[in-house]
Amino acid sequence: MKFYVDRKELNWEPENFYIAGYTAKNQAELKEHIEELEKIGVAAPPQVPMIYHLSPELLSTGATISTVRNDASGEAEVVLLNIEGEWHVGIGSDHTDRVLEATSVQKSKQVCAKPISNELWPLSAIEDHWDEIELRSWYSINGKETLYQSGKLDAFLSPKELLKIVEERGYSTSESALFCGTLPIVSGEFIYGESFRAELFDPKMNKKIELFYHTKILRDSEEEALCQKRN
Repeated sequence: MKFYVDRKELNWEPENFYIAGYTAKNQAELKEHIEELEKIGVAAPPQVPMIYHLSPELLSTGATISTVRNDASGEAEVVLLNIEGEWHVGIGSDHTDRVLEATSVQKSKQVCAKPISNELWPLSAIEDHWDEIELRSWYSINGKETLYQSGKLDAFLSPKELLKIVEERGYSTSESALFCGTLPIVSGEFIYGESFRAELFDPKMNKKIELFYHTKILRDSEEEALCQKRN
């Protein structure tokens, strides 16, 4: 995979990939997020935070992903990447199959590509003002863009706190990518749109990282075959 850090090109392939869920410091916000998921039949987590172990091949810096039917949606997340022993920060989308999520959260994440930015910041450059950094996302439906998520990184466990938990649970953080959790949805309802945009904004340094991708909906071959059989 090709990334850029301070305009320098960096080629790297992750060996491990994890998504951390339920990482909010604010318990009221955490309860809100759990309630959002319960609306679509997702049971409360057995452990907080949850660490989901996924295939690194899911990570993509491409501008398009594909899903079967329009039952999946994205969520903006900060991404930590351990590249040759040095931690970097980017932005990603935990695109998830919301139907499958009611059966298995981990499997619902494993079946969708995970878009991430190709621009990264060194974690050391922002760690002292981590809480001030802003995270936002938007969904587009029929060409109209709607604010989907908005907040600051002070809502989440710090990188040190989260990485300590990951390692205490026996996961390797070497050459790894880690999604750090997501914000509540502004409307409280999942949106299924044709494109997703997100940004990580550092007001202290007046710089941002952006992410944008389209979702291509694949034809549901099984459903089409059943319809043809009935007709």
